[in-house]
Amino acid sequence: MSGTLSSEGDRALTDGHVLTAEAIRRLLYRRDTALARHRATLARKLGVTDIEMLALVHLAEQGQFAPSALAALADLSSGGTTALIQRLERKGHVARKPHPTDRRSTLISVTPQTVARLEETESRPAEVLASAAAGLTEPERLAVLEALTRLAVVSEEHEAAARRRAEPTDDALTRLVPSLWA
Repeated sequence: MSGTLSSEGDRALTDGHVLTAEAIRRLLYRRDTALARHRATLARKLGVTDIEMLALVHLAEQGQFAPSALAALADLSSGGTTALIQRLERKGHVARKPHPTDRRSTLISVTPQTVARLEETESRPAEVLASAAAGLTEPERLAVLEALTRLAVVSEEHEAAARRRAEPTDDALTRLVPSLWA
């Protein structure tokens, strides 16, 4: 982060010590944009598409997934997930191993080589975040933790509600069939 303010909404945050919803939205937009650009740069370095990169991010963060869990996170069909995993496997980014409790399934994880490349790329941003956090007092750290946790929960709830609203409703399933009730 450069430390400069990029918009009036951001200035309202510091000049008047007012934390408005618009200021939060603008700051999150800036963070999301920077993260999207970072992820796109990393995807180019790894030779993967955006959706493949998203799958690698989820796998790197969580360790391993069954294909169905990865499908849910990436919002892909079963066939789309299979194709995605096969592409990542051919590129040497993921490996499959048998699921320990479900003989019908496998677990997908990032290969050690790709983990090393991801860690190498993420080490500098992690250092910068650690340095920024180290400069905070304990009450400030707790306040940041609380605020980020609330923002994450609100964002997840908003996404889930938007997904539910976007799902098509099948009136045929909820409508009474007259011939059965006549």
